[in-house]
Amino acid sequence: MILRALVLRPLLREKIRTTLTILGIAVGVAVVVAIQLANQSALRAFSESVDAVAGRANYQIVHDSGVLDENVLLRLQPLWSQGVRFAPVIDLEGLLEPEQLPMRLLAVDLLSDLHFREYKYASILTSKSGAPQTSVTDFLELFREDSVILPTPFAREHKLAMGSRVTMNFLGQRRTMTVRGLLEARGPATAFNGAIAICDIATAQKAFGMQGKLSRVDILVPGDLAPKLTLPAGTRLERPSRRNERVEKMLRAFRVNLFALAGVALLVGMFLVYNTVLISILRRRKDVGVLKTVGTAPRQIFFAFLAEGLLFGILGSILGIVLGQVLASGILRAVGRTINTLYVASAPEAVVLTPGVIVLGLAVGILLSLLSAIQPSIEAARIRPLAMIRGARAVAAGWGRKIARPPLAIVCFVAAALISRIPPVRGIAVAGYVAVLLVVGGFSLLAPAIVRGTSMLFARPFRALFGIVGHLAAASLPASLRRTSIASAALSLATGMMVAVALMVGSFRETVRIWVDQTVSSDLWLRPSKGLTNAPNAVFPESIAAELERVPFIADVDRASGRDMLYEDDLIAVGSGEFDIAAEAGDLPMVAPRSARNALIEAVRRNGVFVSESFSIKFDKGVGDVITLAGRRFPITGVYRDYSSDRGTVVMDRPLYVRTFGDTSLNNVIVYLKPGTNVDDARRALERQFGPRYNAFVVTNAEIKKQVMTIFDQTFMITYALLGVAIIVAVLGIVNTLAALILERTRELALLRVGGFSRANVRTMLVLESSLLGLASTIAGLVMGYALSWILIYVINKQSFGWTIEFHTPVVLIVSSLGITFLASTLAGLVPARLANSIDIAAAIKGE
Repeated sequence: MILRALVLRPLLREKIRTTLTILGIAVGVAVVVAIQLANQSALRAFSESVDAVAGRANYQIVHDSGVLDENVLLRLQPLWSQGVRFAPVIDLEGLLEPEQLPMRLLAVDLLSDLHFREYKYASILTSKSGAPQTSVTDFLELFREDSVILPTPFAREHKLAMGSRVTMNFLGQRRTMTVRGLLEARGPATAFNGAIAICDIATAQKAFGMQGKLSRVDILVPGDLAPKLTLPAGTRLERPSRRNERVEKMLRAFRVNLFALAGVALLVGMFLVYNTVLISILRRRKDVGVLKTVGTAPRQIFFAFLAEGLLFGILGSILGIVLGQVLASGILRAVGRTINTLYVASAPEAVVLTPGVIVLGLAVGILLSLLSAIQPSIEAARIRPLAMIRGARAVAAGWGRKIARPPLAIVCFVAAALISRIPPVRGIAVAGYVAVLLVVGGFSLLAPAIVRGTSMLFARPFRALFGIVGHLAAASLPASLRRTSIASAALSLATGMMVAVALMVGSFRETVRIWVDQTVSSDLWLRPSKGLTNAPNAVFPESIAAELERVPFIADVDRASGRDMLYEDDLIAVGSGEFDIAAEAGDLPMVAPRSARNALIEAVRRNGVFVSESFSIKFDKGVGDVITLAGRRFPITGVYRDYSSDRGTVVMDRPLYVRTFGDTSLNNVIVYLKPGTNVDDARRALERQFGPRYNAFVVTNAEIKKQVMTIFDQTFMITYALLGVAIIVAVLGIVNTLAALILERTRELALLRVGGFSRANVRTMLVLESSLLGLASTIAGLVMGYALSWILIYVINKQSFGWTIEFHTPVVLIVSSLGITFLASTLAGLVPARLANSIDIAAAIKGE
């Protein structure tokens, strides 16, 4: 009965306020659900592909460098009699040409691999009649040196049939293969969205320069017991799932940062619920007072208003889950593009709403709504009945004294500064996020003082410009401080995070721009793929560099190559270049020592390496330390700034790289022209000479820089979208607050209308009130944003990604963002103004 009287009936009666509150919670939950679904989809595609390729294997032998000597098979032969089965595998990334389509090559022993993977042949091409057959004799056609097997859906999509000729580029070796087999879409044929080619391992070794080499050895152990093996240095035995775990770990910081941004929308939603429950108590103060007078227990009042918060949480969460599934498809593209560009190749699948995501959405929305409702519910249970019956002013006055706590705000700021010095936990800047919450808490505690101060500051100007209308607008906000300060705090939080992220992204962008200008000093780049994101999939043979050196207008070439490999069970990037050329032509931004040239010369002399700043921070390695790669030890002679990857990068001189890994392929060839050579003429000449033979793409210095900045902007697009959501939720909070104030001030507004106020006067007054709220929130958000940006730039980003960012202020972006936020908050007053002008004046006065 109490629940129906205090909660259910008023919620149904006050439809606008109820709807806005539910929508605010729903938007916050939707963002969290959408990010989880997008991340889940992107990672599921990679994980399922790895599982499909691994098949039934419960262990794998891999080398840190990614290339395994096939002599390791000799060590496994004694295990065969114990029931252990093993299969050599070559697993490569490459391109299908000329479409430049990323593709995977899985090469196995087609006769013995049936122990591990399921192959269901749709058809096999015979050499006799050209007709598809499936007999055992015809199966031998798959062992011809140019045979390749494709999944049927992939072949159908790209208009390939039995006998079709396809050109593939793996490890810089371009080979034209014949489609002699088609597989049904099951097992490994489903991996990587079907963009996979399968052939016999001997064929792959001969065609793509892998003689005597393997990618790994798959092992099937009965009973799932780890075989006891003595393996060469740099080689390890591990489960196939370990690869998925590494990718999860590599993406951890990226995912945590996304959820932290989603948390901004949820925090703003918490303010919304807090304010709504508080307004409910104030609105129903007389009912609460009467119930207490007739003997209703305080705990019943407490649980009634707590139930209101719970109801908002349930309804908002359900709506948020539905909205999140819709929103996920848009976020999926942004998340998938970032993962593909910066971390690992993965083709995101369709969004699937799993029970785990549903539970997450419900838990987040309901828990935060309950937490938001606890404090006002406690105060409603404690306030004396007489104070409740007297009116909202008496109740608000009693509560208002508890809000203004500047000393506590100062404590929050000091604690944030101290906590931000704590090191990260498992690569996550936990202390940084705690510091952000403390700063937000400090500014929230100052919200009443900020609203009161803004109102006092603009009282005279408003009176001079708008007369009594302006005076009443400035006086109204401090009179309802408890409600208006919470709305202001919510908008301040959203604005502050927007300013902070704008400062962080703007600073990062300017830092990257300067870094690119320093590091990209060549004239032209020859690349084996159109886009930067395909760089790991396509390579040149070493012969292209020798031919380039003979071109008359070329002064020098820098051979660049790289690979992903394991270091201390983490994926890192290992690259190579011509250190002598870099010492003369480059301007590498250094962390230590200051002189890049001397450090490069020292690296060549000592067979040393350079490491990126993120590698140095992540693994606590610096100049003078020694690292072990592929079983060899390398001294670190330099630490440089690198913003291309947060995984950590090790760079060595080209000859040392070739000796270490036996890899002569090239990812890029960097070209320096002789003085006086026209860049455009040189580009056209190189495209004519090397384009058809090597499928080479020639790009200029300016184009490389533009592509880098384009990828940067795409990566952070989702950041701005999430903050835009938080701003929308906060503006809803202002609409909700002002609408509730209309309900609370019904008699006051009716008297103003009787006293001569026109509808336009009322509308102007409410718009001025919302503009004052917007102004107070904008000022507080601007100051908060600068405080939060310091934590984002110097704590969270450095601890999460290992990047040092120089502080820059993107003035145009911040001014325009603040202007839009202020305008939105001002216009928010039009909604409650319509509600105010619809009041039945006679009924309002009579009711009081």
